[in-house]
Amino acid sequence: MDEVGQVQIADDVIAVIAEIAALEVDGLVTVGSPKQDIMHTITGKKVTKGIKVDIGEEEVFISVAAVVEYGVKVLSLCQEVQQKVKSAIETMTGLLVRTVDVYIIGVQLEKTN
Repeated sequence: MDEVGQVQIADDVIAVIAEIAALEVDGLVTVGSPKQDIMHTITGKKVTKGIKVDIGEEEVFISVAAVVEYGVKVLSLCQEVQQKVKSAIETMTGLLVRTVDVYIIGVQLEKTN
């Protein structure tokens, strides 16, 4: 089969996929700092500073900074985030996810509306 061209996926696209997948996990409040919402208000652009993406030739390394609800089982939550992010990226991009590192950067004591 003849190669037609090259396909590249931007880091931002992978970061958005990772963020959406991570936010599906119950007990995860937000990815990154909630203070990033001001950038969205000013620029209108979604900021995914809570996700770091490193792309190799056919593999990707992900870091997720998350805020969790008080009282959740952190280890179980992190393992679920890892599984969901890995699955979503591999399914949607075809890239091999080598690692998904999850860093808990905060705990939210009460739900805010």
